[in-house]
Amino acid sequence: MGNLRKSLISGVWYVSLAKYSCVVVGLVVTAVLARMLTPHDFGTVAIATVFIHLFSTIVTESFSPAIIQNKQLTERDLRAINSFTYLMALALTGLYLLAVPFIVAYYETEVLSTILTVFAVSIFFSIISIVPNALLMKAKRFRFIAMMSLGIHLALAVMSIVAVTRGMGMYALLVEPVGHGVLLFAVSYAAYPVKWSWPRRESVTKILSFSVFQMLYTAIHIGYRNIDKLLIGKYMGAANLGYYEKSYRLMMLPLENVSSVISPVLHPLLSEYQNDKDYLWEAYKKIIAFMSEFCFIVSVALFFLARFIVILLYGDQWEPAVPVFQVLALSVCFQLMQSPMGAIFLAANAVRRLMASTLWIFFLMLIGVAGAIGMGSFELIPIVVVLVFLLGFIIYQGCLARLFGKRSDEIYAIMWPHIAYAALLFALLSVVEEMAGGGLWVNGLAVISSVLAYFALLFYTNRMPQLRQMLSFVARKLMGK
Repeated sequence: MGNLRKSLISGVWYVSLAKYSCVVVGLVVTAVLARMLTPHDFGTVAIATVFIHLFSTIVTESFSPAIIQNKQLTERDLRAINSFTYLMALALTGLYLLAVPFIVAYYETEVLSTILTVFAVSIFFSIISIVPNALLMKAKRFRFIAMMSLGIHLALAVMSIVAVTRGMGMYALLVEPVGHGVLLFAVSYAAYPVKWSWPRRESVTKILSFSVFQMLYTAIHIGYRNIDKLLIGKYMGAANLGYYEKSYRLMMLPLENVSSVISPVLHPLLSEYQNDKDYLWEAYKKIIAFMSEFCFIVSVALFFLARFIVILLYGDQWEPAVPVFQVLALSVCFQLMQSPMGAIFLAANAVRRLMASTLWIFFLMLIGVAGAIGMGSFELIPIVVVLVFLLGFIIYQGCLARLFGKRSDEIYAIMWPHIAYAALLFALLSVVEEMAGGGLWVNGLAVISSVLAYFALLFYTNRMPQLRQMLSFVARKLMGK
């Protein structure tokens, strides 16, 4: 367990260093674009983004874990699988382009045609990057991956700002998703070139059984993460979708930037212990213990900082996004706690269980959001989404506990003290907000100061031992020890 912890912290250190640098860069770019483009522009591009995720992420998130998980793949197998990904890229990109007219007709927005067509480039390059990217992860080259990610984001940030200042309008929003796919392929292939060979059936089938269920899980997961946006875009208009999507993006910032730091490191490390379920369960409990220490506090802080964050980043025209973000912030804690779960399921070769659990959550999300839209209430949608995320967390915990022959009570027992600390913080911030008045900066700074003081109190009274250990390691890294 000690070696895992050391490797995990080391890997997370390099990935997080680059990832959070990318977050800062991304926030700066978003702040610029949000002041020069309208909510309608963001809503239109958000619709298109859902479909490129559907066509590219399903494949990339299915084959990459399978390559990492399988320790018996030979060089010949990898060449065959790499060639197979090129065939998939051509087939799926062609299928996507055939679907574009139907998507445009469904949403009755002609500008979508151009946006969706340009996004085909992203789909193609994302798929042909699968093998070199997976091999970089499998080789645990976390430092190189971190630097590659940071370099790509910096380059695209500059290009996006130049594009919007040159009058490209909403098309400036296409620079990042399209450019990321192209640059990621170019850099990863240069770092880990994989030769071509005939896509042998024997090689592909070595990862196919794992990949098929992983692909189904990814499709369902993308569905439940995006069905709300697809329905809002169709029945409540692009402007409402723009407000909702920007709030959702802000809510996802902590989640994506914790999940994308931990999961890429966690799966390659835990896959070494795929036959030791007791080890995996204990590792999961330690991760939950660490994440519990800050997840609930982050959720409460975001709830009270909703208006400050939205107006500061996006400007006054995004005021209608504030109540949406405030509600969605309540789900951040459970989504953050859920982020390492996928890596645990994958490491335990339990993709079918993961897929089945996610299917239940998808149906709950579909029924809930459709019901809210049927009632004509835009304000009800984020409330429904938060409730479904909470139910989803409970479903995943139960499934994981059954997989390991354990009780989910063990996980909840770890979380309860930190839920209590967050509840006390909520009460404190309610008083602080009332005393600070309605001024944006006064209220925001009062909340931030209170959260930092409360956090410091918990930290120095040893209520956060896991976080203390993590920060101690980071401090040693910074000092070169």
